[in-house]
Amino acid sequence: MRRYSFIVLMIATVMILILSGCQSSNQPDQVGVSKVSRELYTFYPDEITQVDSIEMMRGSDGTKKITTDQVLIQEWIEKVRDLEIVLDPDQEDATGVLFHVTMLEQGKEVLYMTPTDMNHQRMQPQLELADRMSELYDAIE
Repeated sequence: MRRYSFIVLMIATVMILILSGCQSSNQPDQVGVSKVSRELYTFYPDEITQVDSIEMMRGSDGTKKITTDQVLIQEWIEKVRDLEIVLDPDQEDATGVLFHVTMLEQGKEVLYMTPTDMNHQRMQPQLELADRMSELYDAIE
């Protein structure tokens, strides 16, 4: 009887180990579901055209530039407002970025972005946004 109990216990243990190893993870399904595609302007809390200044910092050396030129700001917003941004919480953290862009309204930060981050949420790298940031940085006096 004792030997029979031991064999049953061993078989049950082996079955539990096999079944726990066969469990499917929901994580790969969640990765596809968690990715959200939105246009850039939807991350702005109000009307994006209300931005009155943009502060930029170049990632390579930390050089900052600020513009309050409304024509330049509005032209840049028109170029980037409809870019598709895909939030991806599983995206690896970027080590170093080309530019940090902060959009301000009356001195208050209302939108922060890099080519891999939107309002401090990881996103898939957006190469066109990176190009537009570079153009803006060069255009700021």
